[in-house]
Amino acid sequence: MATRWGICSTGKISHDFTIALKTLPPGDHQIVAVAARKLQDAQEFAKKHSIPKAYGSYEELAGDPEIEVVYVGVIHPYHLPVSTLFMKAQKNVLCEKPLAMNLREVQEIVTSAKMNNVFLMEGLWTRFFPASLEIGRLLSEGEVGEVKMVKADFGVPLLSTPRTVLRELGGGALLDIGIYCLQFICMVYNGEKPESVQATGVCLDTGVDETMVVTLKFSRNRMAVFTCCIGAMFPNEALIVGTKGTIRVPQHFWCPTSLTVNGKETTYSLPDPYLPLNFLNSTGMRYEAEEVRQCLLKGLKESPRMSNSDSLLLAEVMDEARRQIVAVAARKLQDAQEFAKKHSIPKAYGSYEELAGDPEIEVVYVGVIHPYHLPVSTLFMKAQKNVLCEKPLAMNLREVQELVTSAKMNNVFLMQGLWTRFFPASLEIGRLLSEWEVGEVKMVKVDFGVPLLSVPKTTVNQKELGGGALLSIGVYCLQFICMVYNGEKPESVQATGVCLDTGVDESMAVTLKFSRNRTAVFTCCIGETFPNDALIVGTKGTIRVPQHFWCPTSLVVNGKETTYPLPDPYLPLNFLNSTGMRYEAEEVRQCLLKGLKESPRMSNSDSLLLAEVMDEARRQVGVIYNQDQ
Repeated sequence: MATRWGICSTGKISHDFTIALKTLPPGDHQIVAVAARKLQDAQEFAKKHSIPKAYGSYEELAGDPEIEVVYVGVIHPYHLPVSTLFMKAQKNVLCEKPLAMNLREVQEIVTSAKMNNVFLMEGLWTRFFPASLEIGRLLSEGEVGEVKMVKADFGVPLLSTPRTVLRELGGGALLDIGIYCLQFICMVYNGEKPESVQATGVCLDTGVDETMVVTLKFSRNRMAVFTCCIGAMFPNEALIVGTKGTIRVPQHFWCPTSLTVNGKETTYSLPDPYLPLNFLNSTGMRYEAEEVRQCLLKGLKESPRMSNSDSLLLAEVMDEARRQIVAVAARKLQDAQEFAKKHSIPKAYGSYEELAGDPEIEVVYVGVIHPYHLPVSTLFMKAQKNVLCEKPLAMNLREVQELVTSAKMNNVFLMQGLWTRFFPASLEIGRLLSEWEVGEVKMVKVDFGVPLLSVPKTTVNQKELGGGALLSIGVYCLQFICMVYNGEKPESVQATGVCLDTGVDESMAVTLKFSRNRTAVFTCCIGETFPNDALIVGTKGTIRVPQHFWCPTSLVVNGKETTYPLPDPYLPLNFLNSTGMRYEAEEVRQCLLKGLKESPRMSNSDSLLLAEVMDEARRQVGVIYNQDQ
């Protein structure tokens, strides 16, 4: 009976893997379904590859009873949650390399496989090529004597590819291509743990490694060294030096089609693809697919040639190498030191863990991009630090609930950094409304549009980085409306939007209906410039917040304008009116002095409401983040 496959994601690597699978006998391998975050992508992929079923979510793929094993081809920051999803659904998993982002995550995946009694293998296809099997035979039979040195080099110019240079996407030379060098060395030394790891590297401004040189020392004075680089082309070959001879794997050692053993070359041909490939020799992925099938036929839960122990070893060594070049979690001590020097800050740390452990710190401002608000804020709250976290507080309602729960469990202060609420102009709006200066509010209108898609290295168009108009800037519109209506939950939410090819919203229009026939509408857009003002319409008058309503310095009440100047900065700012963040900082201080665990003006209930409404608006428009699954 054929092994029944599901394909998770429709990216370039999934395209190639599907082609490779179809070079195998259809009686042995059958592709049942493909899934993507967008149904249209899955349908187009299915049509291209003649796959019978297409799903618009990974959950649907996990629920398909016909699927026996799933190929996980998502980018590696999402290997842990996606692979875990399938294993909990009792699906066997072949997951692209690296199995996860670090040792802790690999341990979680391996534990999940054991708990769910399913097969798990990291997709390091190199190990299953005929040339690699021949290397194993040659070494076991002592053809080149005892191995004393292994060398591997892998360098390709990938700096123009966002996935390889952005920290949030798991970029960097080691995780992206260096892993092939390391796995080759570990294969030659038969999974032995090195006695020492020494790493030197060069990091990009994004905090990931551009180049790394790693030297490994094994027992009995055996050595290995590898280099990897995403900035230049290397020879890309591997060499095994033994006491009786050498084995050379020529260029493209990670997908080998030839070996030179003591000067004699042997070639190993690959089948031709039925469609153009994205990557070199990708039909060679057929060998790892067949390994999965053979393991399943034998009732094995892992591969003898690429065991879960092998994956744990790779992750452990890579963690240590990254730690040595100060790229752990892509945080650079040098960046912290330069920032500290610029702003006369007495201490600088190279990791968030060190910051969390500083006993002198009372409150932490979390300014990472929002997909990381949950783990980073949780880290600090568990360390008994109060937290002011940038907007949006998290990616969705579930994550906000987790943060609020963590704050309560750890008895610390938590506030979402929606600075608008603390400007003098916003406080004045509150006074005017409470004193009925414009009567009962019947309508609130807010617009926020800025052309961010043309900004170099922008993150607003990338789903993996939490991009999109609503989460990036629309949250300011929604919080303004919720502030005016005093935290009341709307009776209905109607949203319409336009999405980019990346799956995030370029623009969105949201209409909210409240009790007593009160309404609100806001529009947000990351492709065009809007008036960027806000209007409150009451039964007795209007309040208008002119351009830049989210950092207001003036109000027009029934035609009369009042200004609220801001202090000048001592250094140039990156964003408009940013010295106004002083007001939210002072709010935190006053709350802490009063022993409060949340702000009355920006409570955790307010954050929960914002997340709930944004979740519903995104649902209607069809914007789904990985964190939503």
